[in-house]
Order: sequence, then C-alpha cells, then structure tokens
Amino acid sequence: MLLARIIFCGIIFFGLCGPAAAAEKEYVKLYKQGVAANKKGEFDEAIRYYSKAISLKPDSAELFYVRGRAYTEKDQLDKAINDFTRAIALKPAYAEAYNYRGVTYIGKGEKQNAIADFKKACELGYKFGCANVQKFNSMK
Repeated sequence: MLLARIIFCGIIFFGLCGPAAAAEKEYVKLYKQGVAANKKGEFDEAIRYYSKAISLKPDSAELFYVRGRAYTEKDQLDKAINDFTRAIALKPAYAEAYNYRGVTYIGKGEKQNAIADFKKACELGYKFGCANVQKFNSMK
C-alpha cells in the first residue's frame, strides 16, 4: 500500500511539475541566447529571443529590461521606454530600469522625464542614477 501511495504521489508530482520545469528550462535557454546575440551586437536576434522568453514568463521585469536595452541599441526609443516602464510596473524598486529609461528619455530630448527617472534611481540607491542627477545639476 505504501509503495502504491509513493508511486501515485510521484505521478501527481511529476505530472504537475514536469511542464513547468520544461517551460523554465526553455525560458533560461532563450534568455541566454538573447544575451549572446546582444553581446555580438545582433540586436534584432536578441529582441526575438527576449520576446519569446517573455511569452513564457510575462511577469519577468528583467526580461523587459534587457529587451528595452536592446531596443535602445536599435534606436527604437519608444519601444525601449515601453519595456522599461513595464519592468518598473512589475518591479517598482527596479533602479536600473529607472536609470536606463532616463538615459532613453535623454535620447528623445525629454530632459524633465529623464531627471525624474535619475532621481528615482538615486533614491533607490543606484549610484549611476545619483551620478546622472549630479551631472544635470552641474549643467544648470
């Protein structure tokens, strides 16, 4: 009876966890492929991998952040800002996302939005956000 119970629990356990584990493994693979493509400067390819990973894990602030960085490299600033904003919505204390969204706002000529993001990144303890705030204060 005990053996039957162990087998039954194993079937239930692996039946429920098997697909989730496979999806996690695929997500990690896609993320790593995106990072590798990004390092080579293949931003379109990186964006494709990150987008596929996002379809598997749409609650990952980090995925939106890295895809936003790739969009920035492609000078697709509105898409980048959308991704940084999504990353921040998922993880409100994501200082790097605030900072990089600020950098992207500078690229669009939106200095007030950039300064607000740099200040938020600084408040969250991100040293580059603080450095960017100081840079803008010294330019006045």
